[in-house]
Amino acid sequence: MVMLELLQKGHEESDKKIGGGIKAFQIRFHPVWKSKCFFAIREDETLEDFSFRKCVDHILPLPDEMKKPDANRATGGGRDHGGKGGSWW
Repeated sequence: MVMLELLQKGHEESDKKIGGGIKAFQIRFHPVWKSKCFFAIREDETLEDFSFRKCVDHILPLPDEMKKPDANRATGGGRDHGGKGGSWW
């Protein structure tokens, strides 16, 4: 029920994704993206993939400051790698 509500409220094309109704949800290996993905299994046994993360982001978007990459983290700058604590990688 939670997954169906998330898909209904969070996906921009929920009607297309849901079609004639959803029978089940599964996590499967996506043949195109080569990774695990959520799939909705419709009542007529057809499959439709969808992004759980995009649905959540549509309902509750991250603040802008959390969306931008951290320049210091990407370049390794801004961190004292000596002394206490060591590195994080």
